[in-house]
Amino acid sequence: MRALQQGNPDYAAITVMKVNWDDFSGAPIVSELNIPRRSTLVMFNGGEEVGRVIAQTSTEAIEALLQAAAS
Repeated sequence: MRALQQGNPDYAAITVMKVNWDDFSGAPIVSELNIPRRSTLVMFNGGEEVGRVIAQTSTEAIEALLQAAAS
């Protein structure tokens, strides 16, 4: 994700928050956001969820989320 953000100025303003699944799998943020497993990315824009990918690590899937957040 960092490389995509560095390569596109439209993504530079997107804040990324990483939650370590091993440490926080039982934390309120995980249940509130309905995070089913590790390797889950949830993207927000203006406080609203605009997309998510689960167990996908392809550049295309991640860039689609960044595009949704940048719109």
